[in-house]
Amino acid sequence: AQLLATRVQDTPDREAYRYPVGDDWRSMTWRQAGERVKAIAAGLLSLGLAREERVGILSNTRLDWLLCDLGILSAGGATTTVYPSSGAEECAFILADSESRFAFVEDASQLKKLVAHKAEMPKLSKIILIDGTADAAVKDWAITLADLEAAGAVHLKNDPKAVDDVVKAIKGEHLATLIYTSGTTGKPKGVRLRHECWAYTADAMDATKLMT
Repeated sequence: AQLLATRVQDTPDREAYRYPVGDDWRSMTWRQAGERVKAIAAGLLSLGLAREERVGILSNTRLDWLLCDLGILSAGGATTTVYPSSGAEECAFILADSESRFAFVEDASQLKKLVAHKAEMPKLSKIILIDGTADAAVKDWAITLADLEAAGAVHLKNDPKAVDDVVKAIKGEHLATLIYTSGTTGKPKGVRLRHECWAYTADAMDATKLMT
């Protein structure tokens, strides 16, 4: 989270990501990415996310996956990764075992998996739908990503430094990510990765570039 904040500050107008929209490609600057991430983080804080609480992501690889992940980390939470190809029972097991409080879900087909096992995930209090809108049957359980970001904007208006203060307080030993094993030898097991793991990886990549 701190690496991202530094990057946004140092090169706000440089291209951060290029992503497909239909047959075209669009660009996002670091400033634009930082604004989206901060809105997502503030939205999670407005829902009451606490330090190191888990937030799942059940989605295919896409720009929104990355922004949601960075938003979770910038809110002080920890991302629980769930393969989008996983069956409903396994998705429910992972979110329940990790005690995830919230979960980002790509679309209605992925949401359907969780609805079928809602009772097995008592701590999962809110679903954030990346694409589409939730039907009336789950409207109290699911909101859209746009709704979350709008709530984040209000939270930041009332407390402009809310996310910045959380990011500054993150330490290397804080939990950042739970990656679950495939479950080939039993139930999937969560592998704990701390912030220092990702920061070390970034430093190693820089060192490798310098050597070559």
